[in-house]
Amino acid sequence: MHAACTNCGAADDSTYSGSGVGLWQAVNSSAQNDTVTIAINGATGRTATLVFTNEGSSQSMSAVPVSASVMSSADVVANAATHPSTGEDPRVAAVHEFNTNGWKALVNKPSTAGAAAASADVIGAVQRVVATYNIGDTRDFWLMDYTQRHMTLEATTTTSDGTKVNLWVETTEYGTGKITPTIVNTLLQNYAGAGGVYDMVTGVGGPFWGTVTMPGMIPGAQPVDLVVANFNHDGQPYGTVGYFWAINNFVNQGSGATSVSNSDLSLYLDSETLYLAGTAGMQAMQTVMAHESTHMQNFYRRDMLMGVQYAYDTWLEETTAMMMEDWVSFNIDPTYNSVRDNRLPQYLTYNGHGSYTCGLTTWDPADTTCDSYTTNGSFGGFLNRQLGLTFYKTLLNDKNATASIDVLNDAIKQVRPDSSAAQELRHFTVAASGQVPFGANMSLYAFPSRAEGGFTLPSIDPSKKTRDLPSASPGVLLGYASFPAVRANISGKYQETVTLPPGVTLSVVVQ
Repeated sequence: MHAACTNCGAADDSTYSGSGVGLWQAVNSSAQNDTVTIAINGATGRTATLVFTNEGSSQSMSAVPVSASVMSSADVVANAATHPSTGEDPRVAAVHEFNTNGWKALVNKPSTAGAAAASADVIGAVQRVVATYNIGDTRDFWLMDYTQRHMTLEATTTTSDGTKVNLWVETTEYGTGKITPTIVNTLLQNYAGAGGVYDMVTGVGGPFWGTVTMPGMIPGAQPVDLVVANFNHDGQPYGTVGYFWAINNFVNQGSGATSVSNSDLSLYLDSETLYLAGTAGMQAMQTVMAHESTHMQNFYRRDMLMGVQYAYDTWLEETTAMMMEDWVSFNIDPTYNSVRDNRLPQYLTYNGHGSYTCGLTTWDPADTTCDSYTTNGSFGGFLNRQLGLTFYKTLLNDKNATASIDVLNDAIKQVRPDSSAAQELRHFTVAASGQVPFGANMSLYAFPSRAEGGFTLPSIDPSKKTRDLPSASPGVLLGYASFPAVRANISGKYQETVTLPPGVTLSVVVQ
C-alpha cells in the first residue's frame, strides 16, 4: 500500500494524519493473485472504505469480509421495494440490439436490384419521397411492440436551423384528462423552440440526419416526428418513457425487418407519463428527449457517416446519451441535474446494495445485482466534470479506434494524456463509493462544477449521499467493475490482509 494523495490525511504509506481524508492504494499489475497487507496507524475511531476496482478483464475474487458493511434487514427490504429489479423490458432490449447490431445486417446484404436502387428515387415499389402532412392529418405508426397505432398530427413547428418538427398523438390519447392542447404546445416548444432540446443536442453533436450512401435509407431531408403514444396502457407514468428505433430510418419495403418501419426520423414518447405525472412528467420527458435524440444523432454521425465499424457498443451508446442528459439538465430545469439527483443516488443505493458490481462494458440494466443505467450514467457524469465539454465532443466524433473501449480511451487521452478509461474508473469508484467529500483536496477524485458552452454542471458531494452496501463480496468481479467494503469505528492500528486479483486496484479511504 502507498499513500495516493498529497496534502491530505495520508501522512505516509502507513500513517493516517489524524484529520481529513486519507487515500492509500495497491495496484496488482501482474498476471496472478497478489497478497496485500493493509497497515495504517492513527485511524482509531475512523471509518475505512476498501474499494476494489477491476481495471481489466473479469477475475475470480476471494471472499472479502463485509459484516461491518451490512445494513439492517429493514433497510434492505425498504430499498428493494424502492428499487425493484425486474430486468429490462424485452421490447426495449430488442430495440437496443437492433440499434447496436441488427441494422448492420440490413446494410450488408448482398446487392440486389432493389438495394442497388437505394441511391435513386425508388426502392422496389416504394417512393423515396418525404410525405407532407398538415395539422389534422392522420396516419398509422408502428410501435416497438409491433402494433400499429392511429395518430393525428396535432401541431408542427420549425427549429432555428429550419428543420420541421411534427407532433403526432395517438388519436385515443388526445382529449380532456389525457394529452391536451397545453401539453402538446409545451412539449413542442420545449423540444423545438429556441434553446430547446433540439438546439442543445444539435449544438453539441451536430445534425440528426442528412444524405447517406448506405442502401435502403430514408432521404436526407427529413422532418423530426415526435410520436406520443400509450406504450403499455398500465395507467401509470414512467417505466419506458421514450425510445429511438433505427428501423424507422430504413425505407419500408413491405416485407422482412423493414415491414414495421415508419420510414421517418422519429422519437417515441409515452403519453401516460405526460398526463399522469404533471409537471414532473414534462420535465422528465425533456431529459428523455435529449437522451433519445442523442441516439438518433449517434446513428447518423457514427453508423451512417463514419461507417459500420465505428458504431458504439450498447454500453457506450447509452453512456453518451446519459452524458448529454447531464449537460442539458440545468438548461431544462435549473433545480434538477440528472447525475446529481438521479443517476449517482441510484448507483449508491440500487436494490438495497448499490450498483457497484456492474461492469462498465457489460450492458446489464435492471438486474438483481446491478443496473447499468445508474453505473454508466454516474461514470459519464464524472467524466463530464473531470474532462469537460471538449472531451465529450471528442468522444462523439472520435474515429481513431473502432472498439468502444478504445474509442473512450483515445478521447480521454486527447484531453488528459497520462490517463485512461481504467484510471478514470478508479478515480470515479473511489470518489463515489468511498464517499470522498467534495472539499477533500483530492481533485482527481471529485465531481467539480463546470460552466462551458452555455451549459452548467453542478458539483456533487458523494459524502452527502446515502450509501447502501453489499452483504457479500462477488465470486467474480467483472471487467471494469468495482466492489466496496467498509470497516467502521476502527480500534487501534488498522491491519488487514486481502487477496488482490490480477488487474485489480485496491484503494483504502480513511475519514
